[in-house]
Amino acid sequence: MGSQEDNTVVTCDQSLVSIAMCTYNGEQYLAEQLDSIVGQTYANLEIVIVDDCSSDGTLDILTKYAKRDNRIRLICNDENLGFVRNFEKAINECRGDLIALADQDDIWFLNKISCLVENIGEDWLIYSKVAVIDSNGVRQDVEFPTVNRIEGRCALSLILNNCVTGHACLIRRELLELAMPAMSQMPYHDQWLAIVAASRGKLKAGSDVLSLYRKHDSNAVWGSKSKRRIPKHIHVSNKFRKSCDFILPVIQSGILSAEEQLLLEAFYKKYIRNETVFYNFELKRFLNKNGDHFLCLFDKRESFVKKICRGKWYFILVPFA
Repeated sequence: MGSQEDNTVVTCDQSLVSIAMCTYNGEQYLAEQLDSIVGQTYANLEIVIVDDCSSDGTLDILTKYAKRDNRIRLICNDENLGFVRNFEKAINECRGDLIALADQDDIWFLNKISCLVENIGEDWLIYSKVAVIDSNGVRQDVEFPTVNRIEGRCALSLILNNCVTGHACLIRRELLELAMPAMSQMPYHDQWLAIVAASRGKLKAGSDVLSLYRKHDSNAVWGSKSKRRIPKHIHVSNKFRKSCDFILPVIQSGILSAEEQLLLEAFYKKYIRNETVFYNFELKRFLNKNGDHFLCLFDKRESFVKKICRGKWYFILVPFA
């Protein structure tokens, strides 16, 4: 397990696994990713690819692969939907009881689907470990994600950060029945799916590295870090608003237990004070008391609490913090 060289095709009775892939101007790395998907050892696949109005050579590449492999179903949007809504559309087009998510610029190990299917058990979402490569495909000596990998009933600990990368996931259709009604309201589809699975204790952390995550300036995570050219207080304020835009629909979704719902509502009431204070002591006291609910992702909890409790005026008055 975890070996990229394992290419023995499985031919026993298999459930259909749907791969939901979204593309947008991804011609640079797309062929390498498609090769790793169509070469999976798990045979019973459908590959649903939704292109979000690419203007480069992406569609030409996709069309060539679709002609060669009848498992590929290519859908082209009439208008640009954006990242989350495009994944929502791709997922809705899937017919399998098990669904894997695929980005356009990574590389899967050839036994990725086989390994995840073998290990998902009764859980709703399993996510593998990933290794990081640079834009040239060279393995990097970095950890991703930089937070702890958690599993089980831990929904609130996935509110403040995320350890579940979309392309590392295999999910059951039961999860979608709860997650899809609110999907379009969420800024991060993978984090939302993980929260829903964790709200039922159905989140599982796989033990194998099964894919290579490409670090480059155009992808959603690494690119946002490398292109920051705005003052720190504006950047922090934007992150704060995005967090609020995520927390509110989670509160409104109704997927949390009664205890989790009350805790998240209490957290939010304290968290929004960050917009008006220098330092949010109420939030600090709350997180110190409820750290086992909210802070499982972080080894250095005290350091994280200190950071998240810095209010808007901290970054205005201490601009080089």
